[in-house]
Amino acid sequence: MIAMLLLALSLGDLHTAARSGDIAAVRALLEKGADVNAYDSLGGTPLHDAAWSGEAEIVEVLIAHKANVNARHKEAGSTPLHYAVLMNRKAVVEILLDKGASIAAAYRSGATALHLAANRGYLELLGLLLDKGADVNARDASGSTPLDEAAWKGNAEAAKLLLARGAKVNNRAAESGQTPLHEAAVKGHADVVQVLLAAGADVTTKDSSGATALDEAVRYRHSTVVALLAAKGAPLSTERQLKEAVLHGQTEVVAMLLQLGADGRAMLPDAALKGHRQIVELLVAHGADVNARNTAGSTPLHDAALAGQTAVVELLLEKGAKIDARDSESGSTPLHIAAGWGRTAVVKLLLEEGADRKLANNAGKTPLDLAIQGGFSETADLLRR
Repeated sequence: MIAMLLLALSLGDLHTAARSGDIAAVRALLEKGADVNAYDSLGGTPLHDAAWSGEAEIVEVLIAHKANVNARHKEAGSTPLHYAVLMNRKAVVEILLDKGASIAAAYRSGATALHLAANRGYLELLGLLLDKGADVNARDASGSTPLDEAAWKGNAEAAKLLLARGAKVNNRAAESGQTPLHEAAVKGHADVVQVLLAAGADVTTKDSSGATALDEAVRYRHSTVVALLAAKGAPLSTERQLKEAVLHGQTEVVAMLLQLGADGRAMLPDAALKGHRQIVELLVAHGADVNARNTAGSTPLHDAALAGQTAVVELLLEKGAKIDARDSESGSTPLHIAAGWGRTAVVKLLLEEGADRKLANNAGKTPLDLAIQGGFSETADLLRR
């Protein structure tokens, strides 16, 4: 016992020796009775360590001394095969498989070695694992397949290989309901989207939230992917998609959706409120009425004035917005709104463009009254001039 302790002190433990590639120390420790399947404080065995480091010869030595090729990491549930795949250790993967490692073994998350190789884009390992019988459509705990992993990470060549070997292009994950096309669209991987479309991906499929891949591409501002999906006939649920693009200031996407036939006339108030000047211009060019009223009787000019969007106020006036239009709820003009919210720059612009500062709203209040009431002294001074 004392001799073993002294040897361990001089050589280090078996985990360290396996990880560092010190085969002499590994042999010496094993000859003295070191436990080949002992777990360290990190939760793995020496075989996990050797597999991670790509120490093929040490892997063979450990297995020859009865190392468990399917030992599970205490926390993640991963095997030495998972470690070898994660680090792209092809030689070690081959040894482990030849010595009986389970190709179907999964993490606690349900991910198999094939999921990992697809996620990392390791083409050689993908081919090897598939040749050895890995299930190309294996599902993890969330219902995702290796093709989902390749799509999410943008590994187009991996996606091609998986599809060629029988991957289901329209697999839906159990939790999210997303397909590989959704995954690629969310991340903006146009090359993967092209691969999936060529393989027959269904552009009409909706996920658990009701979103199509096109919805996701719009939401995350991936205009190239939007174009690819639209060209394949992806349905334009215009209200949802266009509203997302308008609210997020996605000028390119808005332009594209309008060109594809989306009706943006009802979105002008949103664009005005958000201050997206270029989008306002696009919507007006595609037929939006600058004097259209919402349910409260407000015009886009009221909305822009409320939010202090000076550039949009200027544009709307250029496009024919009625400067003294009254809303139907309070009888307020855009000048009332701007004054009541202390939007000094907008007040200045409206006055310069001829807004009537003397008009009273339904409560008998002028813009000056509202500025004073709100404590906006600078705005009030402008209105007193």
